[in-house]
Amino acid sequence: MLRPLRAPAAGRFAVGALLLCLLGAALLIDIDAGTLRGQGAGVTLILSTAAAAAVVFPAVVIRSSPAVLAWAACGVALVSLACSLGLRVAASGGSVLDQASDAYTLFEPTALMVLLHVTARRGSPAGTAVALPLLMAAVILRPLVIEVDEGSSVVALVLTLVAGGALASGLTVRLVAASRRQREERIRLEQRLGFARDLHDFVAHHISGIVLQAQGARAVAARKPQAVGDALELIEATGAEALTAMRRMVGALREDAVPDTRAPGTDAVRALVAGCRLPGARVGFTETGPADGLPADAAHLVERVVMEALTNIRKHAHDCTTAHVRLDVSRRRVTARITDDGHHRPSGGTGYGLRGLREVTAAAGGTLTAGPGPEAGWHVALELPLPLRQVLR
Repeated sequence: MLRPLRAPAAGRFAVGALLLCLLGAALLIDIDAGTLRGQGAGVTLILSTAAAAAVVFPAVVIRSSPAVLAWAACGVALVSLACSLGLRVAASGGSVLDQASDAYTLFEPTALMVLLHVTARRGSPAGTAVALPLLMAAVILRPLVIEVDEGSSVVALVLTLVAGGALASGLTVRLVAASRRQREERIRLEQRLGFARDLHDFVAHHISGIVLQAQGARAVAARKPQAVGDALELIEATGAEALTAMRRMVGALREDAVPDTRAPGTDAVRALVAGCRLPGARVGFTETGPADGLPADAAHLVERVVMEALTNIRKHAHDCTTAHVRLDVSRRRVTARITDDGHHRPSGGTGYGLRGLREVTAAAGGTLTAGPGPEAGWHVALELPLPLRQVLR
C-alpha cells in the first residue's frame, strides 16, 4: 500500500531540538538582561512572552491538529498586538517608556517567527490565511510602537527580513509536501488504470473460453450427450478461475494495494499457453534465450500481450488448427510472436485490448504490431528493449 512520504524521525527530532534550544537561549538572555522587569513594561512584556511560550513550545514538540495550531497562532498574534497597543498607549500617557528597546524582548519575536514558520508549514488553510498576516504584523510593529526613529526602523527591517525567510521556508515545505501528495495520487491513479487493463485482459480471456465451450457443448449435445458434462465441468472451472482473478483485482483496487501474485519470470506465460484450450486447434510454445531471467515488468507485459492474442484467436480465428507462441529473449531485447492459421473475420467493434497494450508498449519504449500473416491467419508481434524505458506494474 502506498503511504505518504515523511521526513525521517531523527531529522524531525533534530530540528525540534534546535528550535527549542534557540527559544530557550532567547528566554535566558531576556531574563539575564532584565528586560522582563523593566519599569512600566514588565507586566505587559511578561504577558505577551507567556502567551507566545504557551503556544510555540507545544507547537514544536507536539504535532497538534492543523486547525488548533493555526487558530492558536492567531490568538498569540492578537495578544502580541494588544500588548503593543497597550505599550503605545502607556508611552503616549507619559510613561517611563522612552526608548524603543523597552517595548520588546528577544524571546517574543523569536517565538513569533518560529510559530510563523510552523503555521505556514502545517496549519489548516483557513486558519493559516488569517494567522500569517497577524503574526507578520505582530513581529514588525513591536519595535515601532514607542517611537519611529533610525534605530527602531533598522530593527523592524531586520525582523521583517528574518520573518520573511521563516514564512518562505514554511510555505516551501508546505508546497513540496503538496506536490508529493499529488505525485502519490497520480501514481495511485496509474495503478488503478493498470488494474483496469488487467481486469479487461483476464475477464475477456476467461469469458471467451466459457462462450466457446458453451457453443461447442450445444453443437454436440444431440450427437454426443456425454460430452456435455465434460464441457460443463470445464466451464465451471474457467468461471471459478475468472471470479477468483476478479475478486483479487477488485480487492486490490479497494485497498490501494499492489499485490504481485504472478509467477516469476516467464512461468506465467508458460502456464497461460499450457492452460489455453482452442477447440480443434493445437497451441504450441517455444522459447529461446535466458527467458527465466526476464525482468518482472517485461514478463508481465509479455503475458498480457499473449493473453490478448490468444483471446482474439478464440473469438475471431475460425477454422484455426494451429496457434503458436514464440518467445525470444536476449540481453538487450525480448520478442514475442503469436501466430495462427485461422480465417479472421471482421468483428463488430473496434476493441480496446490491443489498443491499450500498444499505448503501454510505446510508453515502455517497444512496439506492438498486429495484422494478417504473410501466408494465412493472424500475426501479433511484441518487441521490447531491456531494461524497459518506463517501469510498468
